[in-house]
Amino acid sequence: MIDIHCHILPSIDDGPSDVETSIKMLKIAADDGITHIVATPHFRQDEKPTIQDIRDGISQLEESVNGAGLGIKLLIGADIRLTYELIYGIEENRIPSINGSRYFLLELPDLIPPNLDNFLFTAKSCGFVPIITHPERNYSLLASPGKTEVLRDSGALFQLTAMSITGEFGGRVKKFSHMLLKKGFVDFIATDAHSTVRRAPVLSKALRVISGLLDERDVRKIFFENPEAVIENRGL
Repeated sequence: MIDIHCHILPSIDDGPSDVETSIKMLKIAADDGITHIVATPHFRQDEKPTIQDIRDGISQLEESVNGAGLGIKLLIGADIRLTYELIYGIEENRIPSINGSRYFLLELPDLIPPNLDNFLFTAKSCGFVPIITHPERNYSLLASPGKTEVLRDSGALFQLTAMSITGEFGGRVKKFSHMLLKKGFVDFIATDAHSTVRRAPVLSKALRVISGLLDERDVRKIFFENPEAVIENRGL
């Protein structure tokens, strides 16, 4: 499996504090059947960490990964916060997209701005495809589920968190997640992992739950085909 959203880099945001914890997370991921991890620290345009900081963090962690004999491939990305400055990064091609592809993770504020559809249109006109991270945990969307249809109509893809599917973020989030799945609004499931315990890099539990909700073809798209297409910069 491919995890397109994981806070795996040490000492760069609210993920692991040191390399040792990162390696423990990677071992958990490998045991769970994850073969590729997109390193996605929190990112705000023109602030720290920079794209180069992320690249450097991946290079340093890769040395430890190779030393530990772990067969996981690390790829560049970021959990990119929607800010006013982000549009300039989009227009100037200065964002940490997933593995340098057209796809990028977009984290929305709890209060979604009214002109979000204009931003999504601009991003797509610049050749990028936004993937909204954990919409099932966004306050505005939880309060007004109908807004998800507007976002889908604007061309946004959705990435849900594995723990939301299994109920570890609460019953309300689980119910909303399952509704989005049944409506066909889910394109990816990722771990959004931050640690080895409370938010560990595990996808298999969500895979088992979703296998009981959707048919095999849709499950395969969400967990295997779509993530592979993203890191290879192909259309879904």
